[in-house]
Amino acid sequence: MAGRRTRLRPGPAARSRGGARGARPDRRRDGSARRVDRGARLRRARRRHRAVPARRVAPDDPHVPRDRRGDAQRVLLPAADAGAVARAARRAARRARGDRDRARARPAVIVGCPTCGAEVEFRYDDSFVRVCSHCRSAVVRTDRGADTLGRFADLVPIPSALQLFAEGRYGSSGFLLIGMAQLRHAAGGVWQEWYAKLDGGQWAWISEAQGRLYLTFERPDVAVPPLAALRGLSPGTQLALAGQTFVVTERATATYVSALGEIPYRLVPNSTLSFVDLSDGRGGFATIDYGDGSEPPAVYIGYQVTPDSLGLSGGEAQPQAARATGARLACPSCNGSLELRAPDQTLRVACPYCGTLVNVEGGALAIIARQAAVPRPVIELGAKATFAEGEMTVIGFVQRSAQIDDSWWPFDEYLLHAPRVGFRWLVCSDGHWSYVQPVSGGAVSCAVHARYGGVAFRRFQIAALRVDSVLGEFYWRVTAGEQVNSEDFIAPPAMLSRETTPSEENWSLSSYLTPNDVERAFGRSLELPAPAGVGANQPYPGGVGKVAALVTAAFLAIAIGTCASAPETERMYERFTVPMTPRTPKAGAARSTLGADPLRSPPPMPSTGAAEAADAGSGSGSAAEPAGEVLFSQPFHLDGGHNVAFELFSNVSNNWVYAALDLVNQDTGGVVSFDKSIEYYAGYDDGESWSEGSQTETEVIGPVEAGNHVLRVEAQHGGLGEVALRVRIRQGVFRWPWFWVGLGVLVVPFAMVAAHAAAFRARRWHNSNIVRDE
Repeated sequence: MAGRRTRLRPGPAARSRGGARGARPDRRRDGSARRVDRGARLRRARRRHRAVPARRVAPDDPHVPRDRRGDAQRVLLPAADAGAVARAARRAARRARGDRDRARARPAVIVGCPTCGAEVEFRYDDSFVRVCSHCRSAVVRTDRGADTLGRFADLVPIPSALQLFAEGRYGSSGFLLIGMAQLRHAAGGVWQEWYAKLDGGQWAWISEAQGRLYLTFERPDVAVPPLAALRGLSPGTQLALAGQTFVVTERATATYVSALGEIPYRLVPNSTLSFVDLSDGRGGFATIDYGDGSEPPAVYIGYQVTPDSLGLSGGEAQPQAARATGARLACPSCNGSLELRAPDQTLRVACPYCGTLVNVEGGALAIIARQAAVPRPVIELGAKATFAEGEMTVIGFVQRSAQIDDSWWPFDEYLLHAPRVGFRWLVCSDGHWSYVQPVSGGAVSCAVHARYGGVAFRRFQIAALRVDSVLGEFYWRVTAGEQVNSEDFIAPPAMLSRETTPSEENWSLSSYLTPNDVERAFGRSLELPAPAGVGANQPYPGGVGKVAALVTAAFLAIAIGTCASAPETERMYERFTVPMTPRTPKAGAARSTLGADPLRSPPPMPSTGAAEAADAGSGSGSAAEPAGEVLFSQPFHLDGGHNVAFELFSNVSNNWVYAALDLVNQDTGGVVSFDKSIEYYAGYDDGESWSEGSQTETEVIGPVEAGNHVLRVEAQHGGLGEVALRVRIRQGVFRWPWFWVGLGVLVVPFAMVAAHAAAFRARRWHNSNIVRDE
């Protein structure tokens, strides 16, 4: 690759495979890309129940960063909405508890467990399966007594805010959690389904994965695609359900591995199901459950909720088997210590000593692969950093590469974890860093380009991504060599990335970070690589542009303030009559009346070119003409500190008026002199009208000494009869010509900044494999 230009990696497509608070669990098949923690899938019941109106909660998708640092912020839940639900829960808790007590007062059905003989109590007449608390058998009631459907495995220890027999409220209904099932994705990862019995007898499903909760209800009135159309429901497909537009986020299978309490349908241990998960991007969630294909599919629709909005209280803590892996393991290859920082969610870990990739699912260690070399990240595992979402720990490192133009371009990804946040990614490509968060696929609209959070993103890169080596622990079944397809869309400092496999589509939002930002996050100096070129989502350096913008803003503010505060006070307005000028020129008479006495005649003005005109012996109003009529205004007062504007107007046509003016300070004798010529000609030529000149002239002088003044006017014109000359004097006039001159001066640095910014963008797009449609 010698001599080839530096290729920036196409962007961290779907790096944020971890979920935000309550992000969905990893459920992937071997060989697929890691994915955003999905909202847990919901199992359909075999009985139909009416759904109560859902109360939606804002999703956890992040905002698009607007500032240079690009610290993406999470969408906050509406405080008033959550508070209202909590208050409703407190107000009606006593009444709801009484309703449930009356429901429990109905005779319970107690049967003997067919496996161990222990008593098994069915509290509700419409529950199908009860899990024996002694032998974990799935006991089912039949018309001939109790039978067993098999035995469940021990519960997988998953931290949860929900507990069996916890009470809560949703809308106007109270509920009781009476059962729970655990499901394992075909590619690993476990999530939980809780079954809630509402006061009115309905059943609700609360899916839980890494703290994110979805409350849904079965909707038998909503038509869904049949099993034959399952393959057509690929990730990204839009589907209308119950008047809402959803986007398919995943199509996969799962297995029921464990359960607890009472189950409202016939749950067979180790049974499998096919499902499709959908999202509307605004907190709405739906699951189409195809089961094992023996029954028609069912659809569940609801919204994301929080434990606080449900007003949960009470419950029984269930004893759970301690995770066999603990926090430290021994590598089966080199016997080195394997430290697990997220033991409840880790599926695979790469040994930091020998590089062996070890499977840790179920507590049994198994060697998956031996890597040729152990990667050495610049940020060590276990390091802690503080970002906008709080403190997070580096638990994994992945070296990946992007295939562009038949070449593979490497980049690094650091897996971050915090119990209350979930998983995030810190990505480094050619020295450019990004903090990556997951977003819901339903929140993104994408055709040629993409739009998210009201911001338009331009397509920047399309590439295949490959895992080259790994280090640390991971929540999915990572393997070296696994590949996915990715697309990147940029709106610096943000970038949207889509990562797709045949069964999943995952979106993530990257926020640009400088090396200094990364060091501040970790609170210490790091040996980070220097940025090369322009990053895909690197914003234009704000220094030069900000200075130019500040200077312009200051200039405009001063100009607006000056314009608004300019008094523009009228000090004098008079009409002078200029008689016809005699036509007999007298040599040497040019301004012969001009003497030292300012009250008799104004001083000569060399700037007018009068002397040169006298030599030529011609010129309208020149010194070669006879002296004009000398006129005086009424005395008027001028203040100091303000400019003085003279406006002259004469309604001449095909004629001219020349005036020599002297502004005389009667108190000090000071004189300011100038002259103006008004010319206006018009006519017709070959049937077309023409005109030139103006009937108005203006002269502005600087501030003069305060005092009483008089205006001396010596005027003449080139026509017959008399001509009226009107003179207006104003003080404190805003000078628009100077404004435009100043604004023009600012164009130069702005042009330089614009040229630099254009070159900056050109360098960015030089690394894109998309033909721009600009």
